Amino acid sequence: MQKLSPFSPLNNYKVFYTYKSLYNLVEPTPQEIVLLNMLKDCGVMAGFQIESILCSRKKLKSLANQKVIAKFKLEGTENRINVYSLEPEIDLELAFKRLAFAQLYVRIRRITPCEAALCPAPLTGMIWFNGASYPVLVLRKGESTVLLPDILKSLPRVLVVSEDLIKLNLGIPFRMTTDRDLLDKPLRYAFYNEIGQPEEAVQFPEEKSIETIL
Repeated sequence: MQKLSPFSPLNNYKVFYTYKSLYNLVEPTPQEIVLLNMLKDCGVMAGFQIESILCSRKKLKSLANQKVIAKFKLEGTENRINVYSLEPEIDLELAFKRLAFAQLYVRIRRITPCEAALCPAPLTGMIWFNGASYPVLVLRKGESTVLLPDILKSLPRVLVVSEDLIKLNLGIPFRMTTDRDLLDKPLRYAFYNEIGQPEEAVQFPEEKSIETIL
């Protein structure tokens, strides 16, 4: 049986936090500037995502203790994760989508330079790499997709991140990946075409290994 994604509402997370306000760093280091920009671009990020490309757990704990960034403890049925944000409160429904978006961003950034930004619904964000822009649509289990073809019809293409592999008719070109594929597989082999068949993403180089964290 496939492990439940840490970005799934089915975890029935309880959220623990104590923040009422956050403070600005007076003289942030270059590493701290990168971290703050990543949190701004993704909205929220899990500790394991940040640690995989930037800084240590000790550094994150220090910044949270200084109330520079907010730390939320999510404890669920199958997963427990620490989540960080620049906002003192968290909207879980939105956070699940942004965590999945952040996982795609982190995996791409580990391979090639890229940039990210949040977008209005129904999109979650945009990622730029290799001189092209890719709108990202994150879907959670049970979410209606009936209106998406009309809403997305002006886009040239879209990347879809879902909890599981699902059938979609978006009316525009798209490639799909899943939470677990982004957590478990080399990125080159983490995508599917519009009819759900695995499709090698040749724009990403081969990775020697990918450690499954959750």
